[in-house]
Amino acid sequence: MKIFSMDNRKVIYKLGIVLALAFSVQGCKPAYDEIDNNNVVSKPYVLYIGDTLGTIYKTNDGLNFEVVLSSDNYRASAIATSGKNLLFIKRNVHVVEDFGKGNNSNPTYISTGLLTPYGESIIINVPKFGNRIYLGGGGTRGYLYNDSNGKPGINYTNWRSEIQLSIPSNNVFTSFTILDNGILIAYDDINKRTFKLTARDAQWEQTTGTKLPNSGKFIITHSGNTLVAADLTGTNGVYYSNNEGNSWQQYSGLPASTKILSVNGGFGQTVLIGTDGKGVYRLPLGRTAFVSANLGLPQNARVGSLSEKYDLYKNDKRVEYIYAATDKGVYRSQDLGENWVKVFDGVDGKGSYNLLY
Repeated sequence: MKIFSMDNRKVIYKLGIVLALAFSVQGCKPAYDEIDNNNVVSKPYVLYIGDTLGTIYKTNDGLNFEVVLSSDNYRASAIATSGKNLLFIKRNVHVVEDFGKGNNSNPTYISTGLLTPYGESIIINVPKFGNRIYLGGGGTRGYLYNDSNGKPGINYTNWRSEIQLSIPSNNVFTSFTILDNGILIAYDDINKRTFKLTARDAQWEQTTGTKLPNSGKFIITHSGNTLVAADLTGTNGVYYSNNEGNSWQQYSGLPASTKILSVNGGFGQTVLIGTDGKGVYRLPLGRTAFVSANLGLPQNARVGSLSEKYDLYKNDKRVEYIYAATDKGVYRSQDLGENWVKVFDGVDGKGSYNLLY
């Protein structure tokens, strides 16, 4: 009995080759090949945004925004996070525990009155020091610290004051930053002196040799291991120090007598300055003179805050963003401030923003 004809055998042979190739390809196909690692973020950022009516928003991608705290007509002057807690400064220092999912304690500390004028750098979380939070403007030596992720404790007992003899009794820390080498820098603008702390349980060391001008009101940040000090009044511009505040040199190129509202270190590759009415100025790599950087920003923008964020992808690609909070929306740059695109304008298209973290 003839089961297969010649034609049938040819068909079956061809079908066998096709199936063999299919199984071969499938066997060589990696299990993860369905995921495009160029487009999968393994470490997303969180950006917090404060507007002038007191609302605080957050975003993980610069495209979708949600309200964290509703408007109360008191704008925040600073935001910080520690562990799962969100801290913000309005008239007092407040904490939202577990990002709003747990019990909230509000406030966590009563303001000293020195907090608002010096803006967002008056409070800082130091992950290297076990997420210790430092707050300027209070305590025996001009600052307080908290090792409980900002929780207040009974009668605010979690906010502690150190008595270190290395710090003068009339000291008032008004601004903090962390250099890329991990050293915490604190600045006392009342007495124009700089201090550094190399480890959580170390002693503060005063580093000021040449002081910054007495006529200014300075806040500090950093770009890499370069310490940067900006005069909020605009009178003295911006200075930098390559020796942790022992001596200072002045940058040039900023408009005269224009108030400075914000400063950012631009991933150690530039310095960005937000002004009151003249937008953003940036420092080209290797230069000491600022240039205007307002492509895409509205004319005469008031830039209240600048923040750097990055996405880390599964293939280790890193995409860096600079955000600018302005009186005419939130803008973002992907080329260190050379070009800007609006990403958020509030529900009514007239959003005015003063704070980023």
